[in-house]
Amino acid sequence: IHAVIKASAINNDGASKAGYLAPSVTGQAEAIIESQGLAGISAETIQYVECHGTGTALGDPIEIEALTQAFRQTTNQKGFCHVGSVKSNIGHLDTAAGVVSLIKTTLALKNAEIPPTLGFEKPNPSIDFASSPFVVASQLTSWPDTDGPRRAAVNSLGVGGTNAHIVLEQAP
Repeated sequence: IHAVIKASAINNDGASKAGYLAPSVTGQAEAIIESQGLAGISAETIQYVECHGTGTALGDPIEIEALTQAFRQTTNQKGFCHVGSVKSNIGHLDTAAGVVSLIKTTLALKNAEIPPTLGFEKPNPSIDFASSPFVVASQLTSWPDTDGPRRAAVNSLGVGGTNAHIVLEQAP
């Protein structure tokens, strides 16, 4: 056992999505909130989120805003949770993108290291990281010490408005 899946949630934005390939903030936030609720945890216990992170001017601000809205349901802390995306390492893998993110995050939990987002130089100016719970994982980082188990999440989005969010925990 390399990690434990605490909970997952999936929904579809339907007509509220920003575009055919761009989901809505609300739909994503609802999936994130549901997943955290099913896991029985609060957001401040998550130290890393593997984002869909396509690096696009439209998609990344929507994703971080959705994550921020969801995390703000249980915490007002800033800058405590790293975010990254495997797409900067190997590109978009189409229908396999979500499972690759799950594998990467599982290995990060197992090895107690937060992987870097390769090629990151500066944040998208449309994203207000300073007032959000998030900081971009720009270099390999030892997993921060916590009072409880290491926790991470995977945020994955699909064409047509599908939102998926999963909460993971280090193996016992």
